[in-house]
Amino acid sequence: MENYIDKTEQNVSRETSSNKVARKPKDAFCMVNEKYRNILSKQVQKENIDVKKMVFEEALKQVDSITKNNYLSALRDIVLNRLISNVKFCKDCIDLSLNPFAAAQNIAMSGKKQVEKVLSFGIESVYKTGNLNSLSDELFTEEEMAKARFTSLSTSPSGDQLNEASKLIDAVKQVLVIMNGNVSQRVQPA
Repeated sequence: MENYIDKTEQNVSRETSSNKVARKPKDAFCMVNEKYRNILSKQVQKENIDVKKMVFEEALKQVDSITKNNYLSALRDIVLNRLISNVKFCKDCIDLSLNPFAAAQNIAMSGKKQVEKVLSFGIESVYKTGNLNSLSDELFTEEEMAKARFTSLSTSPSGDQLNEASKLIDAVKQVLVIMNGNVSQRVQPA
């Protein structure tokens, strides 16, 4: 009887271990962001741009599987394609007197969940008024990000690619002006 119980317990433990789903490893971009957040949270002067840059370099060193150019390329994609291209995000930045490019960088470096929260609930509800200063520093320039994204052995970024973020922000601002003009025209009595 004892042997039967032992074999049954062994089978159960094999089944439970085989039923576990293997976790997908985090991508290197997310790992750098996680390390960046953890190291930055331990700093006394979290708001200092030089401290943020040193913390980023340290976080990048701790993740072997990504280069600075690969990181900046991925960051650029999130900054431009997810955040700055979102009219609501840019409107929030303008209303809060934030530079959309700088705010987008800081939010993207806070992780995917934070990006989704900001897009769903808005900057002010996610960061509250006291934490908005943490979004004001631009860690990387448009040029750095464009070079990381578009430079290869045979090509370099075009002039348009070097200032694509600025052009996109200006375009969104124009859309907001038009939207606000149309709203005020509809509200005004005839």
